[in-house]
Formats: sequence, C-alpha cells, structure tokens
Amino acid sequence: MASEKLSTAQANLKITLWNAEAGAIKSSDFYEYLQDMGLPEEVVTRLHELVRHTIKIGKKVIAIGKVLLFKIVEFVKTHPFLVAGAGIAAVVSAVIYNWIVSIPWLGHFLEPVARALGIGIVLAGAVLGHVLDKQFKGVAQNIVEVASEFFKLLADVLNALSHELAFS
Repeated sequence: MASEKLSTAQANLKITLWNAEAGAIKSSDFYEYLQDMGLPEEVVTRLHELVRHTIKIGKKVIAIGKVLLFKIVEFVKTHPFLVAGAGIAAVVSAVIYNWIVSIPWLGHFLEPVARALGIGIVLAGAVLGHVLDKQFKGVAQNIVEVASEFFKLLADVLNALSHELAFS
C-alpha cells in the first residue's frame, strides 16, 4: 500500500472520486446513519456540522467535511479493534496521567514521565487492537502502515491541490 507522490491530475482525480462517493449520500441520510451507530446526540450533531464544510478547488466545490468524515468512518469500519483499543487506552492513560500529576509536590516533576507513559499506553492499546483486527478480520498491514498511508495520501492530495484550495 505504498503511495507515491501524486501529480496534480492524480490528486484532482482522487479528490473528485472521493467527493462523488460522499455526494452519493444525502446529508439527512448520513445524519440518520450516525444516529443508527448509537453515538450520543451531541456527537452526531457535531459530526453532522462537519459535513457542511467545503473547499473550492479551481471551479469545483468539494465537500471536504463530508469526504473526511466518510474516510474516517471507513477507517473505523475497517479497523474497529484498533480504534477501540486506542480509545480505551486513551481513557486509561488520561486517568493515570491525572493521577500522577495530582501527587502533591512531585506531580509537577513527574508530568513528563506521565505524558510518556500515557503515549505508550495509547500506542500499546492501538497495537493490541490492530493485532485483533488482523486475527479476526484478516487485515494484512500493521498499524503504522495503515494510519501513515491513509494520512500520507490525504496530505499528498491536499498538497498537490494547495495552490487551488480556498476554504469556506
């Protein structure tokens, strides 16, 4: 899944295809989909607000909020244990971080250790989740490949089109 530097034409094609995928679903249908996922109403409302954000690329208007949200949902569907593992580990690491930092007199000095420990816990949770994804879903890549390739591709598309972007 190695991605190369994209040309402007390739980036235009990618973002156009992503926009077409995202445009195939009406905003109201996507709102219902988010509600059916069992997310709290506040989260659904905030995510649905993201759908309205657009950018202008040349003469085209791209629903960048919708595209990003669709890609994130696609990532979560593909790697559910990775996301759950990282989420659970983030909560645990936040609790441990706050507990360590709240120690009288020493908390201030132990904060860098607590921060490093928290990052390590989140990474361990994500890796454990990724192992479970591989075991139960047959995913062939490791966590670094999956996340870095997706965000590298997104960055390449936006970098290739950066001279044509106008955020609104």
